[in-house]
Amino acid sequence: MEQIIEVRSLSKSYGDFTALFDVSLDIEKGTIFGLLGPNGAGKSTLIRVLSCQSRPTSGHAFIAGLDVVSQKKDVLSIIGVVPQENSFYEDLTVNENLTYFGSLYRVPGPEIKERSSNILSMLKLDEKTDSRGGTLSGGMKTRLNIACALVHKPRVLILDEPSVGLDPVSRQALWDTIREVNREGTTILITTHYMQEADALCDRILIMNRGKIVVEGKPGELKEAAGEKVLQITSSPGNYGIIKSSLEHIQAIRSCSISDTALKITLGEELPAQDIFDVFKSHGEKINSVESSSPSLEDVFIHAAGEAWH
Repeated sequence: MEQIIEVRSLSKSYGDFTALFDVSLDIEKGTIFGLLGPNGAGKSTLIRVLSCQSRPTSGHAFIAGLDVVSQKKDVLSIIGVVPQENSFYEDLTVNENLTYFGSLYRVPGPEIKERSSNILSMLKLDEKTDSRGGTLSGGMKTRLNIACALVHKPRVLILDEPSVGLDPVSRQALWDTIREVNREGTTILITTHYMQEADALCDRILIMNRGKIVVEGKPGELKEAAGEKVLQITSSPGNYGIIKSSLEHIQAIRSCSISDTALKITLGEELPAQDIFDVFKSHGEKINSVESSSPSLEDVFIHAAGEAWH
């Protein structure tokens, strides 16, 4: 896969404080990449460097092969940035905002009109073209923010915590918007504090803390590496001691314990449930209930952030 963002040994210091320390990463073209971390982890600093708002102290960053420092003007022409605060003008209509931002990027008038129509339709704002920005709902304002960042057809869209302050319905609508923009071929870099959001949207996730990369990978891989899957099974007549002895001989099972009126089974790797059910059946047990729990992305975050503090 082609790498559209490349970061090499990037560091950024403010006096004696180091906000980024020797960060290196690659982001593949056409993906949704999530940047997570506690406050002060370095996420915003990295975003500022990639969006040409801040020069790194050392190291390099490239977007589509362009250096964010020496080729800043060219980089700015191929990225769109959606900050946390509204970047549009509240006194202008939706259509006037897109026309204005298109002109800033020197997009020809006829192209702005066509592009605006397509964007507003995709973001479900086409019925609000004549509404002033300040009169829109919170979710629509976020979508207008995104629309203004898309009018020049950027290859990369950078979203800085776009869901902050949105209600669940608006947040879900935003997720649909982000997926739709990505389907159009735009690579998306998103920072977020919402684990559910990162899990639902991102192809890959990077967790930072204290200016360093702690862990990076696909959400599923990170969750799998964070801990074991646990099954809690109840059965009748409930001779759990005998079943426990039989299950402990299966290599994929880390441990078995009798908890209240159930058998708790911890798996170290994926194991077909049928193998476990067959053991119960061979001992004349009728399974009444099965509860399964797996590590969440929040578990990954807490584990990764905790490791970085030590």
